[in-house]
Amino acid sequence: MNLSLKLLWRDWRGGELNVLIAALLVAVTTVTSIGLFTDRIRNSILDEAGTLLAADAQIRGGSREAIDDAVRASAAAAGLQTADMITFQAMAFGADGNLQLSSVKAVSDAYPLKGELVLADEPFGIGRVVTAAPAPGEAWLTSRLFPALGIKIGDTIGLGNADFVVTAALISEPDSAGSFFGVGPRVLINAADVDKTGAVQPGSRVRYRLLLGGDVASFQPVFEREYSDDYRWVDPSEANDGITSALERAESFLMLAGSLGVMLAGVALALASRRYADRQLGHVALLKTLGLTPRRIAWLYAGNLMLLGLIVVFAGLALGWLLHWGFLELAGDLLPRELEPAGIRPLLIGWLTGVICLLAFAFPPVWVLRQTPPARVLRSELEGGTLGRRLTLALGATAVIFLVWLYSGDLWLTAALLGGGLVTILGVSVLAALLIVLVRRYGSRLGTTWRLGLANLQRHSRQNAFQIMVFAIALMLLFVLTLLRSSLIGEWQSQLPEGAPNHFAFNLFEDERPGFEAILDNASVDREPFYPMIRGRLSEVDGEAMDDRLERLQPDGDDFRRELNLTWSNTLADDNEIVAGRWWQDDDAESTRVSVEQDFAEELAINIGDTLTFDIGGQTVSAEVASIRTVQWDSMAPNFYLIFNHPILDGAGAAYLTSFYLSPEQKPLLAGLMREYPTVTLIEVDAIIEQIQSIVGQVTVAVEFILALVLVAGFIVLLASVQATLDVRLVESAILRTLGAKAALVRGGLWIEFAALGALAGLLGAFGAEAALAYFQVEMLNLDWTPHWLLWLSGPVVGAVVIGAIGVVSTRKVIRVPPMVVLKSV
Repeated sequence: MNLSLKLLWRDWRGGELNVLIAALLVAVTTVTSIGLFTDRIRNSILDEAGTLLAADAQIRGGSREAIDDAVRASAAAAGLQTADMITFQAMAFGADGNLQLSSVKAVSDAYPLKGELVLADEPFGIGRVVTAAPAPGEAWLTSRLFPALGIKIGDTIGLGNADFVVTAALISEPDSAGSFFGVGPRVLINAADVDKTGAVQPGSRVRYRLLLGGDVASFQPVFEREYSDDYRWVDPSEANDGITSALERAESFLMLAGSLGVMLAGVALALASRRYADRQLGHVALLKTLGLTPRRIAWLYAGNLMLLGLIVVFAGLALGWLLHWGFLELAGDLLPRELEPAGIRPLLIGWLTGVICLLAFAFPPVWVLRQTPPARVLRSELEGGTLGRRLTLALGATAVIFLVWLYSGDLWLTAALLGGGLVTILGVSVLAALLIVLVRRYGSRLGTTWRLGLANLQRHSRQNAFQIMVFAIALMLLFVLTLLRSSLIGEWQSQLPEGAPNHFAFNLFEDERPGFEAILDNASVDREPFYPMIRGRLSEVDGEAMDDRLERLQPDGDDFRRELNLTWSNTLADDNEIVAGRWWQDDDAESTRVSVEQDFAEELAINIGDTLTFDIGGQTVSAEVASIRTVQWDSMAPNFYLIFNHPILDGAGAAYLTSFYLSPEQKPLLAGLMREYPTVTLIEVDAIIEQIQSIVGQVTVAVEFILALVLVAGFIVLLASVQATLDVRLVESAILRTLGAKAALVRGGLWIEFAALGALAGLLGAFGAEAALAYFQVEMLNLDWTPHWLLWLSGPVVGAVVIGAIGVVSTRKVIRVPPMVVLKSV
């Protein structure tokens, strides 16, 4: 025990363990801090998205089925908060006989469980936050209902058989980001008043929701087991298509970033461990000459390594927690709000990463030290005591694959990262051989400094090939993460650009459209085109009745039985893209054709050339499927599942729909529009946009922070790779300087050597990154993939500059240490 501690203390004081400790500390710290921050961001995003439901989750009944009390009792027994929500259509009666079809939402006193209600003392006024439902007998109305009904705050309105006192204008509700097309302006009342309105009768179309707050994850298995046959579970990720897309992409990116951190950490530790083991060969040989058995030596070094490793692992866990907390404090002003706490999983992953790295990277090189021959004390060239590079690579690759799979839980992600690494490794062998040929052929024609740098490349060809592989993998991972970050943020910004439509207007008839359009244009309002819209039901697909087709393909597809919004247009919208078939041509005008949204087509197995039959107001219309297109639903522009090539039934009964952007200063225009066109339905979606932008803001901060962490991990990998060759370079430099070479010549040779290595690594990294990006962007993040030509040009330049600088700075000891000191140590 004394000998073990003495050896550990000696290596500590002599700096032999510095690189290994730093690599392991960085490995655990990086993975832990990324994990903690990722977990907090993910929890916060889900919590923020929960406001779109006004709860942590919802249980939804059928269109006419109330939630059974047994479900409510089970949720309460599980310690959850509950609130009821009922929505239905009813006619609202105002002053002077004014009336308006409205969407009534009746809620219990506990509503909302998440988020805030915003009220004002006058229509379109400055809002104030409340956290409770209206009292019985009271009603809160959206601002556009006041001019439509000819009322003001304090007046009475009628809903069915009951009268309500209007006590506030409803500015926003937390769950307002749901579906809003075809829904009248909102009236919010207390659930206790539903019966007295008389509006809910047998056969009425009513939607029942039970809102849940608290630890809903523990209750979900109970629900799935006992109630899933009758009711549907909805969590925050399903609340809105735009939010769902942002959440999925954010989680995919954070998972990928953490996986890259794991890979970089493993590479850094592998390099540091091998250098430490190589530097112990002479000490082990000496211990053998003093009588220590191979078994005793193996356990001596392995025990020291495990003891030191466990100390460093726990230190890394603590440092990772402090690092993520410190960033939260520094970036507090950038974060939209205080983040939710993280779970214990990131700490467990960090601890397990450290243990696996010790066993896979640090332990094997130290364990084989027992095979060092005693004669190595006198003859350092003797083989033995070192782990073969192929075995080292196999162990490291296995450990990295397992760690990435453990961290991400995604086999496809693991395979994609492994594929990119293999592409890089294969490229290394080809380029290394090509480099040696070029050096031999042209090296003698260059100056002294160039000849020295290129000679170093040729002399250490095997070692340099390994270094190029390490550099290329590190650069590949950094290129992937940086470009994905740019793609993600660019995609989010393009979805919600400055001036994205924040108002919708529909139920606008043909004779009203010119005047409405003129008001918007005269006020310089940015708007989308006007789309005609009629309601119709899809009754047959290629001669097969919808009921039969749904029974075969979508037994739970009730949404496909409802009436759909149908439109026609000669112009394909910018946020639509044809993926099969073609858009209308001039010769298509003679027949009725239809374009179908891709997901809709896939759910019902609709193909190009199929005939769709619709029931529109009791009349039958058939159309041939001419194209299938994707739709960017979160663009805040009008979009449709089905678009025809010409007016249906000569456009009879069509109402028009458009969206437009109003700045805060233009808001008063709404009151004039509603007075002029009282039958037009106007919807404000500012709250939806603010919620999406809040979530995107959190994700963007997370992306920036995690990118910075992985860049630091990549820097440590490059540093560890250079440090692994420091001993050889010290000896070579000492010999050159003893023979009269000046420091500038040695430094110039190092610049050329490392810059050449970096340029080759950058080219390989760009190639591997392009291959990996093609998968990540299309399959994981649902983004369009385009070749990154700039990466191919900048990759070698970035590699040459970054690795050249890191190499020269980290090997400055080669020039500073006097040659006599180095030669004496040898």
